[in-house]
Amino acid sequence: MVRLRTPDGRSLPGPASTLRVQAPETFAPDPPGGLCAHPALLRGALGTLTARLDAMMDRAEQDESLSVDAQADLIRAVALGQALVTGLEGYAAAPDRTLLERLSDLAQTLTLVCPDEARWTDRIAAIAAPAGYTWLEGVPLLTDEDAAMITLTLDAALAAGVTPGERGEARLTWAGVRRPAPLRDPLTPLRAALTPPATLVPSRHGTGQALQQLALGEREGERNAALLLLFVCGRDRLEDLPLILALDRALVLLRALAQEPTPATARLLELHAALHAELGRPDLPLAQRERRQASGDLSGQVLAARRTLRALRFGRLRPVTPGAQEHLNALWDALNDLDDDLSRGVTPDRDPDLRARLLLLSLQGLTSTARAPGLRLPPMVQLAAQVSGVDPLWAWERTQPDRFTSVPLHGHLGRAALPLELLALRGTPFWDTWGAEVRRLIALAGGNLLASVRRAGLRLPDQAFLEGYLGGFGPLRALPMDPAALNAFHAALLRILPDARAQAQALAAPPAPKTADLEEGVADLPAARPASVSSSGPATALSDGPDWPAHVLRVREHLRGRRVVLLGGVPSAPHRAALCAAFELSDLDWIGSAEYAHGTHAQAHVTPDTAVVILAIRWMAHAHNTLRDVARARGVPYVMHPGGLSPSSVAWQIGQQVSQQLGRPSDRALPDNTGD
Repeated sequence: MVRLRTPDGRSLPGPASTLRVQAPETFAPDPPGGLCAHPALLRGALGTLTARLDAMMDRAEQDESLSVDAQADLIRAVALGQALVTGLEGYAAAPDRTLLERLSDLAQTLTLVCPDEARWTDRIAAIAAPAGYTWLEGVPLLTDEDAAMITLTLDAALAAGVTPGERGEARLTWAGVRRPAPLRDPLTPLRAALTPPATLVPSRHGTGQALQQLALGEREGERNAALLLLFVCGRDRLEDLPLILALDRALVLLRALAQEPTPATARLLELHAALHAELGRPDLPLAQRERRQASGDLSGQVLAARRTLRALRFGRLRPVTPGAQEHLNALWDALNDLDDDLSRGVTPDRDPDLRARLLLLSLQGLTSTARAPGLRLPPMVQLAAQVSGVDPLWAWERTQPDRFTSVPLHGHLGRAALPLELLALRGTPFWDTWGAEVRRLIALAGGNLLASVRRAGLRLPDQAFLEGYLGGFGPLRALPMDPAALNAFHAALLRILPDARAQAQALAAPPAPKTADLEEGVADLPAARPASVSSSGPATALSDGPDWPAHVLRVREHLRGRRVVLLGGVPSAPHRAALCAAFELSDLDWIGSAEYAHGTHAQAHVTPDTAVVILAIRWMAHAHNTLRDVARARGVPYVMHPGGLSPSSVAWQIGQQVSQQLGRPSDRALPDNTGD
């Protein structure tokens, strides 16, 4: 036992003494030179990491509450962590740039798999900077690249005289690490793996073809620059990729190549300027910094560009992150509530709680997604924006996921949206106990959001509504919350969530056959309705009764006597009849989910006389993409419909998403499918 003393050496009084230990907000940076320049510090850090790896192994074997995916993440973290330990020891013994690249990627991947180990990315950067590799940033590995990267890291360490040791070998064996055959280096993927799909926009075909030719050049730098620009050119077939980074890295590389200019370099600079202009000439911070203080390191810029290409490839192929899945679940909950409202004829303008949730969640989706003019949005992000009436390109340059002050804007939005879900528990015992606290948290998070946006010089879409709505829960703070206030907010929210879950479970009704009803397409029909209505021709005047909501009647005016394509669900005769009656359709081409697994016949379904294509995305996952692309190319409005297939719900989504595009085939203006 260690006796505690005051700074001047006197013993502390016995029973009245207490010791308060508080974790720091952030860790102190490593000393100059990084871990590998300080052997004692390196040994301590690696010893701590190996102890955590052993704890991960124990948890993976003993914690029965873990899901299969969570257990797989722990196993993967052990393999990555052990390779990082051995590789750092090898680098300390014999520094090598390629080995440091591998360590950077291992650390970045470990951070994604196990966020508690995020400090290792900073520690690798602290090693790279004094070595002159300021351009080095970690690139996450795809799962099938792990074995090769671990093997090559261990080989490099062995060449420096370092082995994992008996315990390290045991960890690798436990994690199932095997030497792959053939052994392909993840640092140098094939050019085909780094090449994005070609653009479908006719006005950019020439640019794409020119870049494809330049990507076959002799100099790797020119090839890498051409591939980076191909991502910008083909953005209509990509989503959630940082195109500003691609433009930025390409310009830095091209300026370095221009020190020994060739015709290919000059042509690439011209194409870069044209693509930069198409995006509205956003700021390129790397190029601005390089112009002020040029590094003159051409080889480093070539490698940095290659790593950026690998990062873009990872962005295309990565799995859904836990944070994105959590947001998706919250959005589906809100859309389900919207569908319940619409089935009763209640639109969001009459439900301010739902309107605010949808608005905040749609903005959260947009600001957590890399956006640019012409870059395709993920389907659910696009749907949320359309449902909420938010411009998908609102403040797109200033609200990129990594460019909004010190705390991303999507974090502020999610913090404001979460307590709104608890409003559904009003009138319950939970609300009697916690209602005042919920209202306080809503006002606190709302004021923080509005203050953060105001400090950034922005204004949210529909901000006047949000200010009035959130202000109704209490006074809104004038300044953003500091870290201590944020921690207190999260602690207060965590305190009430268990009771909220228990109350929600108590209120849950026994399972009803609602899912089956939705899949079978059972409509929420008005009370007075004929027993049968023809589904092959326009409905009769019997459907003109007064019991259809106004938004259904407005959509009927656009669709009367026209053909509609519906993709998803299980075709149902009663529901087909209800939709045809409600909108007086001449034909409803309903393609069931089972009939359209791969979208091979999209061209045949979207004909010139199609008024609108409805994509029931609840049942289609990503299978709707082909039909969506065909509809866009042919100028046919399409609706991504997340709810049940009642006429009221379908009509509201049509009116919200494509009301301005609906018109007779003869007067319909073809929409710009580039999004520019």
